Amino acid sequence: MSVRFIHAADIHLGYEQYHNSARYNDFARAFKWLADQALAQSVEFVALAGDLFHKHSIDPRTLLQASRQLERLRDAHIPVVAVQGNHEQAHCQDRFSWLDYLAQMGLIALLSPEYADGKLALTPWDARRCKGAYLDLSCGVRVIGAAYAGASTPRVVEELAGALAAISGPRPGYTLLMLHAGLEGVIPQHLAGTLTHAQLAPLRDHVSYLALGHIHKPFERDGWIYNPGSLETNSVDEAAWEERGYYLVECEPGRDQHHRVRKIVGQRRPFRRLELEVDPYLTPEALYQAFESKLAHETRAPDGIQQPVVHLRLFGVLSFAHSDLDVGRLESVARQALNPVGRLEIHDEVSAPGELPTLSEGLSRTELERSVLRELAERDLRCRGQGERWAEMILQIKQMALARNTTPASIVAELRAFQATLGEERSSC
Repeated sequence: MSVRFIHAADIHLGYEQYHNSARYNDFARAFKWLADQALAQSVEFVALAGDLFHKHSIDPRTLLQASRQLERLRDAHIPVVAVQGNHEQAHCQDRFSWLDYLAQMGLIALLSPEYADGKLALTPWDARRCKGAYLDLSCGVRVIGAAYAGASTPRVVEELAGALAAISGPRPGYTLLMLHAGLEGVIPQHLAGTLTHAQLAPLRDHVSYLALGHIHKPFERDGWIYNPGSLETNSVDEAAWEERGYYLVECEPGRDQHHRVRKIVGQRRPFRRLELEVDPYLTPEALYQAFESKLAHETRAPDGIQQPVVHLRLFGVLSFAHSDLDVGRLESVARQALNPVGRLEIHDEVSAPGELPTLSEGLSRTELERSVLRELAERDLRCRGQGERWAEMILQIKQMALARNTTPASIVAELRAFQATLGEERSSC
């Protein structure tokens, strides 16, 4: 008998990104699309590998968004099994999360091991207690889950491997394990709850399909480790990642442990990332005109779902006072050209003339002095590319001035010689 199921993660319902109500609705729309897909694909169950909600404390509208879609699946006799992610953990003093509430309402089976006498125990799901680490479905699939464990994740996985080997009863035809955990090397930054291949290897003999969440970038490894990524874009850095959605998995429990996995891509709101280096423009007006030219051939988005989120990164060194930079005018230009949803997200990383450079710690006095002189020279457009030479010259003049036997005429001569070496194009520095 062939079994089909959906593996999804990181829905982040309730995320009002950029304080934009349209983005709040986008996350709800993505979850509705997932429920639509589960019904259309006639799946046996849905596995949610953490972070259904964006935060542990949600408002009534967010709870309604979740409940409505889960009720549709329940009414269609499609079980939803879930694990708790890092975003939705209840405070220690609460010990009861909104996921626990959904479990009590019979909308999900919230899986996680319990501890008895300090040891991890894999107990079957008890619908009355709404507790348990695994659920044996009538289709022949066993789903095991563990809540997000943060820095303790490697230890929990090690204990899981031992508990899986010792679990009583016959081995199921197909075993799915859900963890809200990352895999080392997928993204550059280190996240709590990240595992190595070596730490996961002991699970391989007991798990047919490892369903991960936590990292929003999709990936597959070794034919048994899968992470679908987030349905929506949670940060501008994610916009450049490959398309993502959910995995549709087909398996035949009892026949073999193999499966066929297909990634189904969802529709996410587009993100546009613009960058503008301010250094070449001597006046605000020149900068505005350059930005208008940059966007002149862009296609304006229609009103509706396809209106993009637009990020503008300003960087470099201004040749005029920062107070003269009209950010509102830049936003107006972008709005006219691109028709973004909500406000333009502007990341202002520019330095104004005269600001001290950013320096590394641990420099000696001499290194610090040279670094300051070099960067200040580079900030003058007329001396761009000659910062090191200017720093060297200034330090040399300083030493001459401190020497008792140096005359003003010799200093002037040294300056003239330096000017000559710069060539015609630098003679005005």
